[in-house]
Amino acid sequence: YLAYPQAPDGLGSEPIFAVRADRDAERLVDVLRETIRAQDPTATLESIMTMEGRVMGSLARPRLYATVLAGFSAFALAIAGVGLFGMLSYGVTQRSKELGVRTALGAQPRDIVRLVVGEGVVITLVGIAAGLAIAFGLTTWLSAFLYGVAARDALTFTAVPGVLLLVATLASFVPARRASRIDPLSVLKGA
Repeated sequence: YLAYPQAPDGLGSEPIFAVRADRDAERLVDVLRETIRAQDPTATLESIMTMEGRVMGSLARPRLYATVLAGFSAFALAIAGVGLFGMLSYGVTQRSKELGVRTALGAQPRDIVRLVVGEGVVITLVGIAAGLAIAFGLTTWLSAFLYGVAARDALTFTAVPGVLLLVATLASFVPARRASRIDPLSVLKGA
């Protein structure tokens, strides 16, 4: 605590008063204004707020950053899902003759679905393994710079791969269903 006249210039030129109240602090605003004006009629009160309001105000920017980051993350996840969907759709189109032959030789539709979804999951697992290796190294480095960032956060290291795997599986189902419906006769006639 420093008395206002003793405060160095760097601490600001406006005093801040903190008042503890046993009742609703919003109702004390008029009483505070009158009390301060009784001491100094030229004093003006610019911002009177509760401690809760001050805390919420100080958290507004970090909350905004977290919301924007979550939005960008969701967008990136959607792009990854669409990319995997496109890649698998293209692969199914390119392999339609092979899938038609498999069906003609007795492969059941569930076998074709399992094949295509399995390929999508394998591609995703390779990406997850590479991402986890990089993230594992980066979190160790980042924990030295950021307060509250655990180097080995188990929730993050399990939830993120789980969500990615779920998105990849869902993105694989549409091409897989299309592949399972390939008519072997029409595909083989076109060959």
